[in-house]
Amino acid sequence: MSSETVFPVRGLPIASVERETGLSKDTLRVWERRYGFPTPERDANGERLYAPAQVQRLLQIKRLMDRGHRPGKLLALDDAALQALDESRPEASGRPGAPPLDTWMQLVRTHDSDALQRALYREMVKRGLAGFVQDTVAPLIARVGEAWSRNELGIFEEHLFSQHLEKVFRTVLANLSPQQGSPRVLLTTLSGEEHTMGLLMVEALLVVEDVYPVLLGPQTPIDEIVRAAQLKQADAVCLSFSSAYSPALAAQGMRDLRQMLPAGIALWAGGYGVKAIRKPIDGVCLLPEFQDLYDCLARWRSEHGRQPA
Repeated sequence: MSSETVFPVRGLPIASVERETGLSKDTLRVWERRYGFPTPERDANGERLYAPAQVQRLLQIKRLMDRGHRPGKLLALDDAALQALDESRPEASGRPGAPPLDTWMQLVRTHDSDALQRALYREMVKRGLAGFVQDTVAPLIARVGEAWSRNELGIFEEHLFSQHLEKVFRTVLANLSPQQGSPRVLLTTLSGEEHTMGLLMVEALLVVEDVYPVLLGPQTPIDEIVRAAQLKQADAVCLSFSSAYSPALAAQGMRDLRQMLPAGIALWAGGYGVKAIRKPIDGVCLLPEFQDLYDCLARWRSEHGRQPA
């Protein structure tokens, strides 16, 4: 298997680069002006075309940004230094006693569905649902995503892993669905965000905290989110953003939704895609880390004088 994603020889237009890398068009243009990279060519109509090598470098930079590195520092590095930084990622295996991620990745690569399914259930029973989400699932999803972006895993392998993980969550959550709880939290994603794993992870953490989750599913238009939140008498709406979603689009979507939601309905947003949003958004509780979810929930309960059932 090739270690690089295959792109057309002439290069990709800016819209395709935005889709492939998760970097917004505005970000690409700003970097071009401020840092002199990327340096796209122009087609006959004057539109930008990005060479394959530049798209690969942008993918690498995006991976490192998701791990907390600043873009200004990354764009100043040469290829060798960037590669060394990319390969220096420490093993993230969660709390003591968690199997190393390499062990989990081997299960994903062997396509042994039964073994992977059994291992996931055992890990969840051993660590509890919240520990399973934070210490096993979150770092494993990040590792699988990196392996896929490097072409170390095929699309079908990434999809197969996601299906197994989703099956575990749905089976467990079906037996834990609360009949009551507070607050009532509507879980969904904006249009264009098709990844559902973040919603399932948040649902699992909220159920453990005696919250009543209302799972709406992915890719819901903003006006329908508002309508559903009102009909379902939601106390809060929680959005999930994957690393593939443009931070600029995510921020604008949250601002638009906040403006349309009634003032009494809180708006929360989490997931890997939120980590790249550096500035606060008025009226939105951003949840780049799991602890932020717990903090936001505690603040809501304190402000509304409600405690877990």
